[in-house]
Amino acid sequence: MDFTWCLTCLITSLTFLYGSVISQTNMDVQNLYTHLFTTNNYNKLIRPSRNQSVPISVHVIFTLYGISGVDEIHQKLTTTGWLEIEWTDELLSWRPSSFGGLRYIYYPQGNVWKPDISLQNGFSKLDELGSKFISVYIGSNGLVNWRPLQVFKSKCDIDSTYFPFDRQTCHLDFEAWSLSSADVHITQGSKGIVLADDLQKHGEWKIVSSSAVNLAESHETKVRFTIMIQRKSLYAIMNYIIPILLLSILDIFTFKIPVDTGERIGYVITVWLAFAVFLTIISDALPQSSESIPIVSIYIMLQIFIGTVIVIISAIESGCAHRSDHESVYYILRRLTKKCRKRIVQSNPENSMCLDSGCVTTLATHEGLCLCEDEVCVTWKEAISALDKVLFWVCLTIFVSSTLITLLVAGLKYI
Repeated sequence: MDFTWCLTCLITSLTFLYGSVISQTNMDVQNLYTHLFTTNNYNKLIRPSRNQSVPISVHVIFTLYGISGVDEIHQKLTTTGWLEIEWTDELLSWRPSSFGGLRYIYYPQGNVWKPDISLQNGFSKLDELGSKFISVYIGSNGLVNWRPLQVFKSKCDIDSTYFPFDRQTCHLDFEAWSLSSADVHITQGSKGIVLADDLQKHGEWKIVSSSAVNLAESHETKVRFTIMIQRKSLYAIMNYIIPILLLSILDIFTFKIPVDTGERIGYVITVWLAFAVFLTIISDALPQSSESIPIVSIYIMLQIFIGTVIVIISAIESGCAHRSDHESVYYILRRLTKKCRKRIVQSNPENSMCLDSGCVTTLATHEGLCLCEDEVCVTWKEAISALDKVLFWVCLTIFVSSTLITLLVAGLKYI
């Protein structure tokens, strides 16, 4: 008996559902359209609220599809995505049972009332969201869902100081342009901002985080969607940073080439020209905004300045190396040479005695040469050789310290 009763109920339910489905004919849809937009005399210019003193609540969800570009010069962020805007239109509701069980319809977006939401901090002229071919979803309870797809060009304050390890925070502010808070109350939807499942990747930037917040001002309400993006630094490191470091190291080893070989000037000028050519090549790839100068650009200019100083020093040393040994050496160079001799004497236990200009001085035998501590024995080549040793360690110290400081300031800011 129970089995028969359950079977009867199941057949009745299926018959009811089948009848409901097949009863939704094109005439039901036509009658519903006629009822809503002709019989009820629907006017899209009238705010769809039976009580005009109560503002309409509009919920906005932003789905981000991808980043199209970031322009440092124009301070512009270009994104692709769509808005999901929902509100209740009390003038577009019906009982499904009166129209064959119809629970929703689609209608062109230009033929129903909708809030004039626009991008407040947009970079282009003010246009209507969406297109004419886009339809809105209308539920039997008056719920309207509008999903306009758009390419948004928004203003964004881009700070390239920490290039290529910089992060940028950009905002997209949406508000009802002509309607006040007494007419429309805009709030973020339950999901706020959503990243699309098939989010398009960008070759230079990646999305770190996103958020949404409601903003209320004196006579208007708006929703702010915030996107934090970070530059992918691997390309810049491989193509900009590492070549600069290698060229800087080549500059330092200029002081390891003997000044009297004749090839030192050619070597140092070649390295300097390589710096200049490389800077010309990468100049278009570096951020070109004067609002914030990247630390990397300052580092490059520092290395070029050091390279220029090395070229000048090498030219002066080459001229001094060809001076006669009878010409007196500058006092500072003599003192520097003496200190270098003392280190050689202390490191070599073989000491001897030598007669030079009637004076007896303590010597150290180093590589078969008799080195004297008396200032009469200091030659220009010896003095320049001592100077090169000092300059090598000075330039190496400057290079290491400047590189570490640049990496610490630029790279560890967001760690």
